[in-house]
Amino acid sequence: MYVRKHLDIISTQFDFRYWPTLSDDLQELAYNAEAATSEATNPLTVAGTIALSPSLADFFKVLFCSIEENRSHHYGQLPRNFEVSNNTLLSLAYCALNLPVDDLKDSAYVKRFRQHMQDSCE
Repeated sequence: MYVRKHLDIISTQFDFRYWPTLSDDLQELAYNAEAATSEATNPLTVAGTIALSPSLADFFKVLFCSIEENRSHHYGQLPRNFEVSNNTLLSLAYCALNLPVDDLKDSAYVKRFRQHMQDSCE
């Protein structure tokens, strides 16, 4: 909207032969997109994407931090004493990530990871 006002003013001053074609515009967009970099601005996104190869641990890291961030003492909607069993978290991960059941982890995996992650989201 900001640019449109200025373009409307000059659009009547120049003939169409001086304006870039649609293909020129698209080429410039492609060139800019090729050189673009992306950065995560949300700490949860950073936590989930920092690893070189995605893993189940990355999913749980983001999930645990997200639960902590959304508790009532952080002004979220989850009660302060909200808890989910390790088996429930494991089922959620396998359904959400569509993981094969032949590589099934047990609830002890989630428990160990939970203990490892203790206090790392604050």
